Parts: sequence; C-alpha cells; structure tokens
Amino acid sequence: MKKHFILFFLLISTFSFSQKRPVQISDFNNWNSITEIKLSNSGNKIAYRLKPGKGDSRTIVYDVNKDKPDTFHLSTGLKFSGDANLAAFKIEPSLQQEREAKKMEKPKAKQPKDSLGIYLFAKDSMVKFPKLKNFDIPEKNGNWVAFTTEEKYLPPEDTTIADSLKTKKPKLPKGGNNLVIFNGSTLDTILIRNVTDFHWSKAGNILAYAVEKEDSVTTSSVHYFDPKTRQKHTVNTITGKVTKLTTDDDGEQMAWLSSTDTLKIKTWQLEFYSIKDNKVSIIADTLSKALPTGWAPSEHSGLSFSESGERLYFGSAPKPVQEPKDTLLNGEKVSLDIWSWNDLELQPRQKLNLKRDKNRTYAAVYLVDKNKVVQLADKNLKYVRYSTKWDKKYALLYTADPYLRASNWTGKFINDYYLSDINTGERKLLVKAKDRVNISPDENYAVYFQPSDSNYYIIDIRKGKSHILNKSISTMLVNEENDIPFDPGNYGIGGWSKNDAYIYLYDRYDIWQVDPKGKTDPINLTNGRESKTSYRFIDLDKDHDYMDPGQKQLLKVFDEKTKDSGYANLDLQAHSGPVNIFFDAKYYSNPVKADDSDRMYYTRQDCNEYPDLWVCNREMTFNKKISDANPQKNDFIWNTVELVKWCSFNGDELEGLLYKPENFDPEKKYPMMVYFYERNADNLNRFNSIYPSYSTINKTLYTSNGYLVFVPDIKYRIGYPGQSAYECIVSGVESLIDRHNWVDADHMALQGQSWGGYQTAYLVTQTNMFAAAMAGAPVSNMTSAYGGIRWGSGLSRMFQYEHTQSRIGGTLWEKPLLYIENSPLFYANKVKTPLLIMHNDNDGAVPWYQGIEYFVALRRLDKPVWMLSYNNEPHNLKPSSWGNRMDLSTRMKQFFDHYLKDEEAPDWMINGVKAVDKDLMKGF
Repeated sequence: MKKHFILFFLLISTFSFSQKRPVQISDFNNWNSITEIKLSNSGNKIAYRLKPGKGDSRTIVYDVNKDKPDTFHLSTGLKFSGDANLAAFKIEPSLQQEREAKKMEKPKAKQPKDSLGIYLFAKDSMVKFPKLKNFDIPEKNGNWVAFTTEEKYLPPEDTTIADSLKTKKPKLPKGGNNLVIFNGSTLDTILIRNVTDFHWSKAGNILAYAVEKEDSVTTSSVHYFDPKTRQKHTVNTITGKVTKLTTDDDGEQMAWLSSTDTLKIKTWQLEFYSIKDNKVSIIADTLSKALPTGWAPSEHSGLSFSESGERLYFGSAPKPVQEPKDTLLNGEKVSLDIWSWNDLELQPRQKLNLKRDKNRTYAAVYLVDKNKVVQLADKNLKYVRYSTKWDKKYALLYTADPYLRASNWTGKFINDYYLSDINTGERKLLVKAKDRVNISPDENYAVYFQPSDSNYYIIDIRKGKSHILNKSISTMLVNEENDIPFDPGNYGIGGWSKNDAYIYLYDRYDIWQVDPKGKTDPINLTNGRESKTSYRFIDLDKDHDYMDPGQKQLLKVFDEKTKDSGYANLDLQAHSGPVNIFFDAKYYSNPVKADDSDRMYYTRQDCNEYPDLWVCNREMTFNKKISDANPQKNDFIWNTVELVKWCSFNGDELEGLLYKPENFDPEKKYPMMVYFYERNADNLNRFNSIYPSYSTINKTLYTSNGYLVFVPDIKYRIGYPGQSAYECIVSGVESLIDRHNWVDADHMALQGQSWGGYQTAYLVTQTNMFAAAMAGAPVSNMTSAYGGIRWGSGLSRMFQYEHTQSRIGGTLWEKPLLYIENSPLFYANKVKTPLLIMHNDNDGAVPWYQGIEYFVALRRLDKPVWMLSYNNEPHNLKPSSWGNRMDLSTRMKQFFDHYLKDEEAPDWMINGVKAVDKDLMKGF
C-alpha cells in the first residue's frame, strides 16, 4: 500500500510540473513589483502600487478592518488624508496613449497629461480633475486636498462649485496655475487663480499659498486659507516675486522669500508671519548684521520650521552678482580646464559638482522666541547636521577640506567636527580626522570610532574629557571577516536609552548595553555569539530619538548558520535576553509602524515566496497577508535553493548557494551557470524576481530553463584578488562535480559584472574548464585602470586598488608585479574560453577602455570574443532602458544556450552587426 502511495504521489508531482512552463524573456513584461507602500495614520488602510515590468500600473488600497481591497488603475503617488476618509493620487496616461502620442510626434503641449483622482471611501465614489500639475494633503487631521491644474475653462475670477461631483467636469479658471481646494466631506471646490506656490501645515489647519499677477509690473501676494472657517486671508503684497513658501507644523506661522528686483538674478529677503500677531517681519536680508557682510537669504535652499515652531532654518549665501553680457563669438571664447597639483579636488569632480558649488548655501537659523538670526555654517565649515524634529542645543559642523586631496589615494573620507551652539553661533572643536561623530540625544556625549585601534571613544561634552567606551567588551566590534587592505569597519551603534543613561553597541552578533560614564560593566543583552545568531534593533518610534527602557524593543534576528530570520522582543530592564516572536526559513523586512496605532506592515520571502505585504499588530499576534503581486508565478517552473559548503584550495571553509529547477531530476545532467560577486550565501532565503538584465544573469530565468546556477562566496588574500577568486570559485565548482553526477562538467559557464566581471576576465586566463563566460564592465589592465578616473564620482581610482575592493595593498610603483599579475590583459594569450563582454560607452565606474583593451587583445589573438556596448548607457543599464535590458537578456541567453546547450548560434555571433545596419537589424 505504501509503494502505491509513493507512486501515486510521484505521478501527481510529475503531472503538476508538466502543467508549468519555463519562464520566457517576454514574461518579464508582466511581472509586478510592489512599490510606493503607504500606511494610513490609523493603520486601518494600506496602499501599494503594483508596477509591471512594462505596462500600466495600478494602486491597491486595502482596508484592514473590512478585509476589502480597492483598485485604482494608472495611479501613482497616493496620499491618505489624515483621517483616511479619502485618498488622492496622480492618474497617469496609459502606456498606449503615450506611445501613440510619441509616434504621432505631438508637441509637448499636446502630449497626454496626468489627472488627479480623489477617492471618497464613505461614498465609494471617485472625483477626477484633468491636467494635474501637483497636489498635496495635510499629514494630520482634515479632509482636504489642494492641487494645481493647467485646465483651461472660462470661469469667474474666484468661485466655489458645490456640485462638482454632479457635473464630474468642474469648470476651472483659464490660464496661469489654478489652485483647487477640494473638501471630501462637503464636496466643495474652491478655485484660486495664478497660484505659484502652496503648502499645507502638518496639522491641516491652514493652507498657505502665493499668487503672482503680471501687468506692467509683477505683483505677488501671500495668503492662507482656513479650512475650518473656509475664509481666505491676505498676509502681504509686494511688487516683485515670492518663493519657498512654508508653514510650521501647527499652522501658526508662515515664512517665505521675497524679492523686488526686476533683474533675472535676484537678491532675496526672508519674511516671517505670525497669525496670532498678524504681523509680517523681514528677519534676514543684505543688511542683517547676523549674516556675513554682503550675504543674503538664498533661493537655492529650502525653508523649514522645527517641529516645535521655535526655529526656522534657512540657507544664506553671498549676494548674487549679475554677470556682464557676453559679447564674444564662440570662436573667440576660451574653453579650458586647468588641472593643478594642489587642487583639493580633481577637475572631473569639480565639474560634476559645479552646479552644487555655484548654488551652495550655508545654514542659518531664525530663533523665533528670541527674534534672532544665527549664522551656523560658512565657507570654512560648509556642512552642518541639525535636527528639525527636536530643538537641540547644538548643531554639528564639519569640513573635509584638510583631507580631500589625499582621499583620492587613501580612500579615507573623513572630517574635522565642531559643535556649534545654535542659540549663539559659538563653536568649539570636537575631534579631527574622524569618519563620523554621533551626538547623544540629550547632548551630554559625543561618540566616534577610531579605526587605528578598533575602539569607540566617548567625549563628555561638558567636561571635555574622553575615554574608550568598549574597554571592557571582550569581543571585536569591527568586521571579523575584513579582507581588504583597509582598517575594518565597525558594526555600528544601535542607539541610546532615555536620559543618555546607556549607549547600545553592536558586535557581529550581539547588542551591548554600555554605561557612557564607564562606572558599570557592559552587559551583553542578547548572547547570540555561541549560536551565531545576530540581533539588531528595529526603530518603530518616530517620536523619540532614544529607546524607552520601559517598552519592549523589537529586534531583527538572523541565524548565520541556517540563514533563518525573524523577530524577537527584548526587555531592556529585565536583562532576560531576547524572546523570539517567530523565526523560520524566511527573510523578513524591518516592519513599518503607523503613526497613531500599533498597526504595522512587513514583507517576508524565501526562494519560492515573493515578498508580498503582511499587516500585523505590534505584538505580531495578528498577521495577515494582504497582497498577491504575482499569482502567475504558479504557471512557471521555478527553482529551489540549497546551502553548499566546501574548502577552498587555500583551506578556507566557504559557503555558496546552488539553485536548481523545481522539476530537477537527479538522473539527468544539467548545464551550470556560475555567478559571483563577493559573498552571497546569506541570501539563501531571498526571492529572485524575473526582470530583464541590468548586467547579470537572471537566476530564475536560467533555472526555469534547465540550468543549475551556482553562487559561490569568495574570501580574498590581500595582493592576490584574482588568484583568490580562482581558489574559491574553481574549488567550489570542482567540489560540486566530485559530489554530483548531475552537474554537466562539459557545459559550465561563468558570469559576473563589474568586480565580478573582472574576476570572470581573470578566471578564463587561469582555467579552461568553462565552456563560455560573460564579463560585464571588467577591469582588464590594472596598470592603466589605476591612474584612471571614476567618471561617475570624479574621483581617482587609486584608492580602490591600494585600499578597497581591488585589494592590491600598495601603489603601482610599490607593487608593479602584483598589478601585472592580477591583470587579465597580460595573459590574454592563454584564453581558450569563448568570451562575451559588455562594456557601455558611458560607464562612470569602470573606464570603457578597460573592456576595449581586453577585446582588441583577444581579437588580435583570434579568440572568440564579442563586446556589447550600449550607447549612452552607464555601468549597469538604466532601469528605464527597457529595450536595452531585454536585448541584453536575449543576447546573453543566446550566447550561453549556444555553448552550454548546443543550440544554433544567432546571426550576431556568426556575422556580427555592422554599424551601418545596427538600426535596422538585431542579428537574433
């Protein structure tokens, strides 16, 4: 009877798999991603956008209490009202509409426009407004939406349309920006013409807006609308312009920049208005003694009130200068970059940051209760960190200038830090040459990490004294697996407790409670090292910048051995250790909590479970899955994954992931793709979606089509990155071949991108065991790459080879033989593996010429080599370049199918595609 049952089960399983089909590249078009997740303040509603690979998106709003979803097609950017009685969102034109307009080459003015959708939950009805420009809803309270539209109808100058829902097409003002204020309860629609700026207070009790009218002169006025009384109030009117309008959270104060200049380049002044006092004040202009001489408020910086409303932060800068009119012809102008040895930054980086530097502003603050302006930053200390949520005493000023020049080869991006008293502007030096400084919530202490001795140091801000914070902690607080020629990084700070009583430090696994005064011994709160389980805090409380010891803290849990994960609670006072809530063979995201309730959402995933959305309560006694983004997954042959272990040729114990088709048959032989970067084994329980390639293989596409995919971890020896890759990857492949007859040793391939592309290019010079290889954006010649520029950042590449990923550990003139030994180009004559290269001509990370050097060398040696160079594409193909990504996916699979499955080679591999023909034929 048992034999019959097993046979029946096998027949059922075989029949089930036979109903599924392999994933095709065309299936990428319909695969959905979950984006734009929004939780209402109460947590009773959650919205998310389903975005297909290519097609029209839709937003789902799920009512948790009613267990009811609503779907809104073509929607994006959804916002809930404070009470979640309505939702507003942008309605985009359909993909078909946009395609037709582009095919017909319609001018921009006649291209299809976005609309606004407002859904009223109680009425189960929708209102739509055409030609949307932008919209906003207050964060708290209220049931109002404000938006601007380009719609052109002939109306009265200022009108209220109470029956807008009945008409479905309310008539709106002609010309200018038309502000519409819509009430979801009464359906009133208030219309105001020529609005250039608007801003809701967080509390929703006022809507500030600016009106601009052009006649013989430009006149601007500032107003606010009171939704409770439905009255409009005029605050100020000037001959000139107004910008950067904002309010405080409570809707009691307003601020904006104004200028009466008629020139294009304008000088601005900062104005402040108190509704209670009904008074407008100019608080900063070119005459303000608090600003440096010749400085003024800048339009290139936003205005932001602190949460209390007691501070208004703004940016100031030297008064702009009107440039003289250019009378030179193009041929008479000089176009020149001068590279100087003592420049702090290289010319490419200066040019990348040109706009930023021209428009640079320097932080200042207006202290409302003191009626006082304080300049915080200046040209010597340009950068500043401050809180707008909590009114702290100090701002943290910092500068990298003393270290910028050397950072191109040291790889150290460090700063000098100063404390600035926000109330007075007084400064004092805190520390020099540090990566980052952490100020405690109550500003009693400053903490920094010292890489040279792997210790945290704490400074008593009031006493000016410092000591080692982790002196009594026996375990390492730095990366235990560091394998680059650079000081190991730390595991980080978990936070502080109330009143600065304790600071929480992470080691590889545990959370340590440390007394900042050093009077009591540190306490290990989690004790995860023995089981190799790591614990990390999840910050759920937006209202505090510290941890309340009276409340249980939610932890993220991860088992390094099994890769299982989950959540646990930790009582900071009891010291009883973490208590698991749930913990299994899944990967869980950090939950996000609603503002006004304990409702939360999270995602979970594994190899076969897409990371759909789950809602829960804080204790996670209630858990409900609310999305099903890709039900079509059940139609496809998917994959399974297992953790594999082996020893490298150098004797290191390593891990890797092996993906198999879910209909795997151990009696068959399977071709195998080997993909790698550095370490990926911790991703055992991650889901692999299907999408067109940016630069690498899609694991699910290949396993679904009968491949194995092996992803080995790599441990590096400094000075020998290429050989380290060989020792780890090839040993892992040989281990699989030795253990499993179903690995087809004659049909295996390599694929990697960037650093993985380099390793691929190197490996094919060291072994002929692979039937094919694809290297994306590979460095092929470290001697020429060393002196190059990372065009995306404008930085020199030197630090990468001396101290970080490339791991040589010295300069080109100190260790020339290591640069040559690790460069695939110098061993091109040994390559026998057919190689496909992708290197795009706008690569800002790895110079394009690196791919070219390798290609022309292999071509001269009559090696089978192809190079795909996508025009105007960066290091990885852009997300928006759907055509190029589908093309790359197709060509990679054709290439590997030819060499690993003996399928016919496509025409582009046989005959190439001539430049003159590239717009007409693909050669597939």
